[in-house]
Amino acid sequence: MDEYRNRGSRGTRGTGSGRNTRSGHSNSRNYNSRGSELNVEFYDLDDMPRGRYYDDEEDYAPRRRSSDEPPRRRSTSRPAGSRPSGSRSGSSRPSGSRPSGQRPSSSRSSSQHRRPSSGPRRSSKAQKKKQARRTILVVEIVIVIILALVFFLWSKFGKVNWDNIQMDEIEVNNLDEGTTEVLSNYTTLALFGVDNRSNGNLDSGNSDAIILVSINNDTKDVKMVSVQRDTYLRVDKDLYRKCNYAYNHGGVEKALEMLNTNLDLKIDGYVSVDFYALAKIVDDLGGLDLDITQKMIDTNNPETGQNALAGYIAEVENVLNYYPDEKDGWKMSDCYFDKPGTYHLNGAQVVGYCRNRYAVNNDYGRADNQRKVVKLIVEKAKSANVSQLNKIADDVFPKISTSLSLSQCISMAASVGDYNMAESSGFPFALKTTTVSKKTGSVVVPCTLTSNVVQLHSFLFDQQDYDPTDDMVDVISDHIKSETGYSESSAEITQQAQ
Repeated sequence: MDEYRNRGSRGTRGTGSGRNTRSGHSNSRNYNSRGSELNVEFYDLDDMPRGRYYDDEEDYAPRRRSSDEPPRRRSTSRPAGSRPSGSRSGSSRPSGSRPSGQRPSSSRSSSQHRRPSSGPRRSSKAQKKKQARRTILVVEIVIVIILALVFFLWSKFGKVNWDNIQMDEIEVNNLDEGTTEVLSNYTTLALFGVDNRSNGNLDSGNSDAIILVSINNDTKDVKMVSVQRDTYLRVDKDLYRKCNYAYNHGGVEKALEMLNTNLDLKIDGYVSVDFYALAKIVDDLGGLDLDITQKMIDTNNPETGQNALAGYIAEVENVLNYYPDEKDGWKMSDCYFDKPGTYHLNGAQVVGYCRNRYAVNNDYGRADNQRKVVKLIVEKAKSANVSQLNKIADDVFPKISTSLSLSQCISMAASVGDYNMAESSGFPFALKTTTVSKKTGSVVVPCTLTSNVVQLHSFLFDQQDYDPTDDMVDVISDHIKSETGYSESSAEITQQAQ
């Protein structure tokens, strides 16, 4: 026992170096055991090696002080043998006086002292599981929304008349590598407004509106060029007529071929609509604001002797059996206008405005008005609400024919807000009107085709110093020049970009 006491007084444990006993605490307790008084030194369990230390002569184990922190681990076993005299049954320490203020021995199991409660860890796991369930729920909701959107778009675009025409099979000139690379940076579309005097029939009829659209794939800038319907071009092999004849002569394939071969283009797709569809788009968007000039009010159609603009408006309503729905806020169109100014026009009035070629400098003035209307429609569609767009899809899509795929249409519709409507112009840029023959009537002659094609590529594709194909554009240009006698210096009208 003296050896044990000496080791404790030196502040060591075992045979190695250890910590000194802490100051401010009593290092001994007096116990009466077997009629004698024993001095026993106590150690912090944290400062002791794992396991219990016993004196060879006495069966006492060192005890921790009540003021110290609980041990990190406490053994529940005790050595076999008789308890010291005076000890309590069921207690792990000898009887005797207890330091002042110390609580009685606890009956709690040692497992409660072994480690901190696992509550926080379980709480953390529960939170992670809850967060995971939330993430899964959000993903499921997003998937449902996407599927619903795809189904909605499919149901709407499914009303479009999809044309299985293979654009790669449409005739294209032998373009050089540089031109092919430049054109690949743009999406080039042809828009046809078909005058077939029937509702929804897009297989035939003269294309009264021909608009070329170039979309810069990087900047999303959109440029438009109206090809005047009376432009004198090659519409088939050895057949020269007004260019709008090509659509009526051989459908959309011949119309696309005519544009590619005369203008050195490689058109990526087309969209055809009739004027009934145009009227419905305008009405569904709530109408357009357009300027009515005094000249439009005063000019009559020489064939009928009536006001030209009023005649076109009435024709839309009568021939197409189109009457605005009063529940949408529209009434029977006012065909006549009393004074010049800006008017809010409905669908029938806008179509009449687009078709009127009197008092607007003939065909190129009409083409300018058509581009103006297309711009206004695009700008209004960009800010249209869901209800308006849904109505357009229901009313107009069945009256559209296109070579574009469903994925292309959805992609373009999703990017409509990014499109920037840039400049627009008319083709030919330099022209002269004349009558080639009684069969063709009055035509628009490009002066010359070659120089106009150079300007076209510069405008649509920013292609400077373009050299048209010798075996096609130059040949067609020479034929037109020899037949009409018009050269570049013969041009009477020059169109500027707007």
